[in-house]
Amino acid sequence: MTAEHTAESLHQSGKATRLTEVQLEKMIDSIDEAIIGCNKDGYINIYNSANERREKMSRKYVLNKHVDDVYDFHGGKSLLMRAIREKKPILDHYQEYTTEGSGTHVEIICSTVPIMEGDEIIGAVSVMKDYSKVKKLSKIIMDLQSNLYSSGTDKESKPKPTGARHTFEDIIGENHLLQDTMRWARKTADNVLPILIYGETGTGKELLAQGIHNAGSRKNKPFIAINCAAIPENLLEGLLFGTVKGAFTGAVDRPGLFEQATEGTLVLDEINSMSLPLQSKLLRVIQEEAVRRVGDIKERKINTRLISISNNDPAEAIKKGQLREDLYYRIAYISLRMPSLNKRLDDLPLLVNYLIGKYNKKLNLNIEKVTDNLSTLLEKYPWPGNIRELEHVIAAGMSSLTPEDRQISLHDLPPNIRHKFAGGSADRSRAGNSITLEQTLDRVERRMIEAVLKRNSWNISKAARELGLKRQSLQYRIRKHSLYTT
Repeated sequence: MTAEHTAESLHQSGKATRLTEVQLEKMIDSIDEAIIGCNKDGYINIYNSANERREKMSRKYVLNKHVDDVYDFHGGKSLLMRAIREKKPILDHYQEYTTEGSGTHVEIICSTVPIMEGDEIIGAVSVMKDYSKVKKLSKIIMDLQSNLYSSGTDKESKPKPTGARHTFEDIIGENHLLQDTMRWARKTADNVLPILIYGETGTGKELLAQGIHNAGSRKNKPFIAINCAAIPENLLEGLLFGTVKGAFTGAVDRPGLFEQATEGTLVLDEINSMSLPLQSKLLRVIQEEAVRRVGDIKERKINTRLISISNNDPAEAIKKGQLREDLYYRIAYISLRMPSLNKRLDDLPLLVNYLIGKYNKKLNLNIEKVTDNLSTLLEKYPWPGNIRELEHVIAAGMSSLTPEDRQISLHDLPPNIRHKFAGGSADRSRAGNSITLEQTLDRVERRMIEAVLKRNSWNISKAARELGLKRQSLQYRIRKHSLYTT
């Protein structure tokens, strides 16, 4: 059970009150994530076993004490008390504290929600994830990147790897929309102005970024790509801009990715997921062409080509408040859109042949083509996962074939993939020309769920509410229909 799901379940007090106190306590105690709750006055009334292990305090000691007596939260820093005061959730918030009871230092990512009974607030609950492991892993990654992209050459006097393996030749397609994007990409490859690449998930946006890097004068310099959605905000700031010793607990003098990518290219993937305050700091770095490490007063000049990637149209991201408009004008001197696969279906035969060749080498096969029936189905399918999904289908279809086989048919696809295409003209040999009611309902359900997920930026909780489903029911249907953002 995720932190978001647990917090949401407890937030819906109408459902929670139907459980007995013993049932509720056992349910909370069975969850691996640390949970703490208090009444509206701040006295702790929920404290599960996972929290006991993390904070090294017993439940008997904690329960019925005020949060300020257990933690060093004096001065209004308690997220529980803040959620009670403001009567609104505080999600994915970094918090660092020391327990008064055991003296244990804790770093967490915490989601806190107020508990309401009608219009009256009766308390709050927090669900916490251990941040120290994420921080430790990030430090290892930063150290490795520092070593990889440091200036100079290795002992054998070979150039340092750039991190960009692909070129424009690796982007397959003759569709006019793709070729227009490629034409602009080639024009801008050799300048230093920031570029924004946008398009749906799986369209090959980072592939294009690597191609731009390798087509320019910086091709032998570092190419570093980072996914902004995968790293907590406060950690991302240090990762991008660097840190100085003493800036926070455990901080050391370390250059950030902007410095590490000097004279090269830095790619910020899913930049629309970056928080607005951090976008403001990024804006300053781009404007000043200088970076200030976290905790430092000194500015360091940088010479880094920035390529940003968004999985949303920038105009839509600005409208939704996901992207600052002033930042957009700084990161998108040139905007390049990677078209979705359903907008370039004329490229489908080329892509299928390319992927068959790729997996022939990997699997030591001799496949020549897909059957005509399967080809018809591939052309009719909407491809929500784009080229990444197409590669998944081709690779899965070839996984069970032998060196004697020459074609991929519908029935070579695993059941979970074949289900997507069931009932089409390519299935006539078994099902005739008709489509069953069950298949029709499945198709309608799949399309409706996919549309609502996209409308809610793949937030499962929001989508479930709009569809009138429980969160678990929606998750089951997502698995059933193989609907994924990546």
